[in-house]
Amino acid sequence: MRRTALAGLVLLFAAPLLAQTTPAPPVWVTITAENPNIEVTLPAGTVYRFGDYINNVWSATTTAPELGATFDPLSMGVANSGFPFGDPDPGTLKELDVLEVAGTQTVTVSDLTLVPLAPVQRIIPGLAPATTLPTLPGSVHTLTFTNFTDTGTNASALAVALVNAPADLANQGWEGTQMELDIDGVAFVCTYGQTYTDQVFTLSCTVPAAP
Repeated sequence: MRRTALAGLVLLFAAPLLAQTTPAPPVWVTITAENPNIEVTLPAGTVYRFGDYINNVWSATTTAPELGATFDPLSMGVANSGFPFGDPDPGTLKELDVLEVAGTQTVTVSDLTLVPLAPVQRIIPGLAPATTLPTLPGSVHTLTFTNFTDTGTNASALAVALVNAPADLANQGWEGTQMELDIDGVAFVCTYGQTYTDQVFTLSCTVPAAP
């Protein structure tokens, strides 16, 4: 493993640990691809877009009106299909995306080739609430690092020492040692939490009390 990989893992844990105030990017859920044989109904208030990642071209972000929105069919190639905007990317297969919100949303998808129709409800779960951890003096946190692998090229001795693997390098283990860790300006004093097992090890970190 390269040392840079270890640094990336540390940064990965920094955001939830310190409760960054930067707004999270929107989460778009793909409902289905454009299809002249598919009908989609969105409930009122659903925020949606229509477009593609091929050219990264999308319609304006739109909110379904009070009575909801039905696309019959879900295709720009059919007139009066229910879209309130023009084709954002002519000639390219597009998809319908719905924006995740705090609450659960139910979208109805129907295959127009079936007789009788058999609508299927697609449940879109609400966003998980952000987790905020205290970083007050004396608060204790456990940092868990997982899925350590050796790429087979230029493995870092420092990373190997940190996870105490493989066994022939056990004399480089960090059990019983203490270190200081700084994440975005918050200082932690950490001790090695457990022996490297199944590609997992932990650090037990405490925000020291003010002197």
